[in-house]
Amino acid sequence: MGGSQSRADSRSLEARRRRAVALVAQGASQAEVARQLEVSREAVRQWVHAYRAGGPAGLASRPRRKEGRVPLEDVERTLKGHRGAPLTTPRVREIIARAYGVAYSASSVRAILRRLGYEYHRERGWRPTHGPPGSQDAKLRTG
Repeated sequence: MGGSQSRADSRSLEARRRRAVALVAQGASQAEVARQLEVSREAVRQWVHAYRAGGPAGLASRPRRKEGRVPLEDVERTLKGHRGAPLTTPRVREIIARAYGVAYSASSVRAILRRLGYEYHRERGWRPTHGPPGSQDAKLRTG
């Protein structure tokens, strides 16, 4: 699906959650309900818990939104200003957190760095693959 859900999808998912809770209330085991609805037992457990905690509103679909996205250009500009110690994944996480107040996971930081054209070297940390003009990397690419 990948992003937001349509209203029709949202309604059908809520109906499935309500049905699961009703079946459990009628005496079916969570495992039986999971098999019948082709979902995990854990999903049924969470729906029952949500219903007990919040009633029907606990089963309502909630909007999903990715928090804390920082434009790649901003990250790139910020990283260019950091010289000295090699750029390690934990260091880049800290730089982004300090500059933008956003805490990315280590895997997200690595994905961001790859999208920005960085390569990881064990001894040197993350480095741009394009290198400054006249650098060894640039000479290799131009032939």
